Amino acid sequence: MMYKKLMMVLAAIALSFSSYQLRAEDHPAQTLVVDSITSMLDVLKNEKEKIKSDPEFLQGRVDELIVPNLDFNTMTKLAVGKFWRKADAGQKTELVVEFKTLLLNTYTGALAEYSGESINFEPFRPEDREDRAVVRSTFTQSAGSDVPVIYKLREKDGWSIYDIEVNSISLVTSYRSAFTNEIDKGGIAGLIETLKERNSKS
Repeated sequence: MMYKKLMMVLAAIALSFSSYQLRAEDHPAQTLVVDSITSMLDVLKNEKEKIKSDPEFLQGRVDELIVPNLDFNTMTKLAVGKFWRKADAGQKTELVVEFKTLLLNTYTGALAEYSGESINFEPFRPEDREDRAVVRSTFTQSAGSDVPVIYKLREKDGWSIYDIEVNSISLVTSYRSAFTNEIDKGGIAGLIETLKERNSKS
């Protein structure tokens, strides 16, 4: 879980800090990501004292600025993997709710760990499928090598992020092994209960 935490820290920073400037010809997926970054950056730069004194304030801003751009249904489906089709409708709804809570709790906590690193975005390169997009960036650590961070998006009633890769490892599917272990032990219901228990402690 420590590696997943590191990935969330990098992803959080990557969704919050950038020296990239939008151009008129940019793809809407690229615009969505950079707009989210710019808005979140303004909050982190201008509301430091309020964030320190009121943790719920940061969560509220994340809910407003970041959450609408994330496809939690697809994220959960990827994390659960082959077992997704075995879940009934009610279980799928619960899985999405609990996995969303897990990701956002980790994400919001990761924002507080920023310590001066930077993120630079590459020019947009079209994908083979018009309903898919990849936004590429490089995370520059204060000490150490650069780390590639990419966002994967799909277009369905608007563009949304369904995965983030840090150093070629998927943030979402990195949970799959742990989820598989939980399902092997207690089925889909067991995984849901494990997620609820963990979220209740956050």
